[in-house]
Amino acid sequence: MTRGLSAARFRLRVSAAFFVLAACLLFSGSVSAVPDSGESVCETPEPCYRDAVALAGSTGSTGTVNGDRVRAALDRLELVRERHPGSVWARRAGLLMGVLLTDRDPADAVRFLRAAQRDLPVIEDYVRLWMAESLLRLGEAARAAVLFEFIPEAVPDTLLGPRVAYRAGAAWYQAAQCARAVDWLARAVSAVPQDPAAPGALLNLADCQIQAGQPEEARTALLQLWARYPHTQEAREAEVRLGKVTGGSWRPSPDDLFGRAQAYLALSFHEEAVADLQKFLAAAPNDPRRGEGKLKLGIALVRLKRYDQARRVFQELVAERAVESGEAAVWLARVHLRQGDGEQLVALSQSLGRVSASGEQKATVLGFVANWYDDQGKWEPAIQHYRSVAQADAAAGQRAEALWRIGWIHYRTGRYREAVETLQDLAASKDDGQLAPRALYWAGRARERQSEAKAAELYRQLCRRYPYTYYCQLARSRVDASTGEPVPVSGPPALADGSPLLHDVHARRAAELKLLGLDQEAAREWGSLVERYARDRDVLVALSSLLSEAGAHYQALRLARLYFKDALERGGDAVPLALWPVAYPTAYLPTIRENAGGLVDPYLAAAIIREESQYDPRAVSRVGAVGLMQVMPDTAQAVARRRGMAAVGRDELFDQETNIRVGVRYLEQLLQQFSGNVMHAVAAYNAGPQAVTGWIAKNGARDADEFVELIPYQETRLYVKRVLRSYREYRRLGGAACGPRFLDKVC
Repeated sequence: MTRGLSAARFRLRVSAAFFVLAACLLFSGSVSAVPDSGESVCETPEPCYRDAVALAGSTGSTGTVNGDRVRAALDRLELVRERHPGSVWARRAGLLMGVLLTDRDPADAVRFLRAAQRDLPVIEDYVRLWMAESLLRLGEAARAAVLFEFIPEAVPDTLLGPRVAYRAGAAWYQAAQCARAVDWLARAVSAVPQDPAAPGALLNLADCQIQAGQPEEARTALLQLWARYPHTQEAREAEVRLGKVTGGSWRPSPDDLFGRAQAYLALSFHEEAVADLQKFLAAAPNDPRRGEGKLKLGIALVRLKRYDQARRVFQELVAERAVESGEAAVWLARVHLRQGDGEQLVALSQSLGRVSASGEQKATVLGFVANWYDDQGKWEPAIQHYRSVAQADAAAGQRAEALWRIGWIHYRTGRYREAVETLQDLAASKDDGQLAPRALYWAGRARERQSEAKAAELYRQLCRRYPYTYYCQLARSRVDASTGEPVPVSGPPALADGSPLLHDVHARRAAELKLLGLDQEAAREWGSLVERYARDRDVLVALSSLLSEAGAHYQALRLARLYFKDALERGGDAVPLALWPVAYPTAYLPTIRENAGGLVDPYLAAAIIREESQYDPRAVSRVGAVGLMQVMPDTAQAVARRRGMAAVGRDELFDQETNIRVGVRYLEQLLQQFSGNVMHAVAAYNAGPQAVTGWIAKNGARDADEFVELIPYQETRLYVKRVLRSYREYRRLGGAACGPRFLDKVC
């Protein structure tokens, strides 16, 4: 295989792999990889059916798609049934018509779905689910509820149990049969409390309990709703009803406040969490969770950048010598470092003997002190503290990082011989192999500074051992390291005759659902197999490809990184070809291109998505950034105003196209602000342009690789390296290797 592999060729190979696998799983004969969209008279059933699926799009469980497309898809499906009545494609066409008609004509949908029970028994549980939904839309709630209830009995291995519990409870509630609804609703919330239907289920449960004369049980359900799902409309309704149930003004208990604060923190609603934690601390002076509550309060204040308030909270907690004092000391040290208060930081480190802190926590604080001396150019105190960390009761990673820092100071102060010695020792150490590529690169740079020919050999050694790393990319810009050029080495996943997937009911079910265009359902079935086959490398490769083909890019990428991360992102082991498009998804490139101006390379935006959210459209960061490109709601509003766009709220940022549109335009804005410098723009995407402007003023004259290494925020420093590495990998895999040889230019 040649050096580049285009995105289109990647997609074609994965698609081909899927269709071959689907054919094997379904035992339904040969399945072509690319439908003939020009087939207009349905002379053969499969291309005609596939055209209908493409028209309908990925329908999901309810068939909610564009009305015109649905009508066109239904016409094409009916044509398949008329022209090829005995084929498996006609049977699939009938089932898909039932799914698409669930909203539009539920009575007709039931007719088609009943026939599908006989025709496609492998997905009987889904067929029963769609039939029950159709009955519910027809107003036959009791019949629907019975059908929902019976699904686990009819198909014991179904994955639909939690959804069935929610829908059965909702159906019995709609049928005004609360006695039967209560059990299902309580069971559903208990089994899957994170389900989006949980708030509504709790509200219905409380209603039923009130009707049954069970005010205490209703109060418990309403309190659970109020505390666990505080951001929902149902929680606001629960607060109103709590007043009625308790017969007057209702006040939350400390337990309620603490629980709701934790829910807000999980959602990164830090303002709301701070308010509830402060109420909790005021209401419960003797509560054993006060230390935990204070620690969470301080962390929330840090997320809000209210450092003065956070510092006071952490100082109180350290002085109390509570269980949480050690962790509070680490956070307090972080605040002192962020505010540049070196004297307080040093004083804190000297008082650690009086604090109940672990060896790792003490080493972290000492490391922050060393960082501060380092930032101030006080090299000897910095080295002294880094050596203290290296010799302390610290984690292996902390010790290795401290040694790296010593070598890095030697390099920056021109002591290149000492730098080479320290860094090469570190590269050979087994304490932390993650640091080896960095140590080898900077040992090479130190030798290069001394005009030593051995620098080139170190660069080549780096790329032989770690060909896919950021540091090998840097090394290739300094020397011909083509011996380490990463090249995918095998073809699409092939399933042997004895592969367990060929006989697994969930794999067969998933393949059938995928052929129906029901990608989310197919992904759920394939995803359920990961743990079962965690030791079978070939099956894991196949599952990752199948999840990606079903649009479950987040699940697929997580699977690839969980089991193949070192091979994909460092090198050494052979990487199956099918894993590359999984590890570097291109599904959103068309949307990115639609919104990218001349300054934004679409592959750069794809790399940001990969490193920001791992392609999870529902991702929320610790500081409240949302969606694929992890856009802060305030940033989205500012970009919208600047671009004359409609206002964009937080919830809208979970929409994939909206998030990409805002994120790409913000990236373009940063590239404009930093004169097209990719390195600076990526750093600003993470840390904000104001911080980056300060770093440029201090270190802008440095070489680009040195500038990145000198970024003072560890999170941003690592982030920039990850994004730039992924960017160049995207370019390589897309067949468009990066032309400029260094970090600050667009490829």
